[in-house]
Amino acid sequence: MSDIEMLMPKMGESIAEATIVRWVKNVGDTVKKDETVLEISTDKVDSEVPAPASGVLSEILFNADDTVEVGKVIARISSSGAAPATAKAPAAATAQKAEGGNGKHQPATATATAVAERPAAHHAGPRGDTVVPRHDGKRFYSPVVRAMAKDSNVSLEEIEHLPGSGKDGRVTKQDFEAYLQNRTGAPPARIMEVGTGAPRAEAPATAPARSALGEKKTLEQLGLAGKNVEVVKMSTVRKAIVKAMRNTIDTAAHVNQVHEVDITKIVKFRESIKNRFKKEYGFNLTYTSFFIWAACRALERYPMVNSIINGDEIIIKKFVNYGFAVALDSGDLIVPNIKNCQNLNLVGIATAVDDLGNRAKQGKLTPDDTSGGTFTLTNVGSFGPIFGMPLINQPESAIMGAGKIVKRPVMVTEDSWGFRDMVYLSLAFDHRLVDGALAGRFMMAVEEELLNFDTASTGLERRLG
Repeated sequence: MSDIEMLMPKMGESIAEATIVRWVKNVGDTVKKDETVLEISTDKVDSEVPAPASGVLSEILFNADDTVEVGKVIARISSSGAAPATAKAPAAATAQKAEGGNGKHQPATATATAVAERPAAHHAGPRGDTVVPRHDGKRFYSPVVRAMAKDSNVSLEEIEHLPGSGKDGRVTKQDFEAYLQNRTGAPPARIMEVGTGAPRAEAPATAPARSALGEKKTLEQLGLAGKNVEVVKMSTVRKAIVKAMRNTIDTAAHVNQVHEVDITKIVKFRESIKNRFKKEYGFNLTYTSFFIWAACRALERYPMVNSIINGDEIIIKKFVNYGFAVALDSGDLIVPNIKNCQNLNLVGIATAVDDLGNRAKQGKLTPDDTSGGTFTLTNVGSFGPIFGMPLINQPESAIMGAGKIVKRPVMVTEDSWGFRDMVYLSLAFDHRLVDGALAGRFMMAVEEELLNFDTASTGLERRLG
């Protein structure tokens, strides 16, 4: 019987490749259908890849830390049940890895053969005359970057001089977007290299944006040689965070507002039902759920805060996919979102928060869980700060931060004061789309929803007895 091919799975519409984190199974191991064979990571989620059929793992074509295009064969399973005599990778796989630049240990002969058989790199004439290939003899270009180059009329000559922040110097989507923002509109001029007659590219008038990851230096260059330090490899998720945060600073015009909100009524309500709620539903009712509930109501009243910029257009979204930041045990951060959150009541929101939060920490989110968000909350107060100034989660136009709830004396009426449960809520918004007045009205609506929260409308006190 023929071997069954395992392919790098498609993890979402915008994801063209994934990095192999580790192989759970080794060559010669028996695997059962749907049993985990390897773990992969993208800039969105980590995931386990199950066996498509039962049999013996006969070949592994890529190593851990290799980045592989979606749809490529990554392993083979022998359905006959016979283990291979030797764990030998086929020449095609070696050449495939040499061509893509993914393999960490490439035999010199295989690399030389791959280079010899590769056609000479094209030299572009006018911009757009040359289609960017998968590999130009120097580095690999992903399908996303190649498609963007075609759509933006960027030639191979232009892109081959673009610094890349990805693995082995690859140009990432973020690198390409940053370059387009700084592009002068003309391709690099070609001049003759003095004394050789060979052409070389002149640097463009405006240099491409520097990589978000910055220049990598040696410990000697950093003055840390021989010092008591630990070098930790940055995770795929952390790299994505670095690029996303740099991108949002470069893209959005960040402005911040901070509002002080009295949530005494909500604190008393939660304290009165929290034990019965956990017994009934099996999880804790968190303040995060109340903040999301209130913001959803406010977004319905002020949908411009829930909009995005698309060129010279504004797309106003009439639905709320509410994202909330989850801190992982690894120290990384991920933002799943609750789809159509505007249709959920408090219990529905709390259930979604618990489900997505747990799956995020277990590494079991799907690409759909982390894509398509329209607005985000980060509850910085759960770690102690009284408030924070978060960065917008692109391409959204605003993000709300909730600080630590503190009981302190405040003026309740003109003539009296009392101890109240207070919280600072901050809003970071993109001033290109959201003005200060709109941001203020939106946050006042959030405050109004929290201050006038109708405990009876939840039905919880009646249901929980």
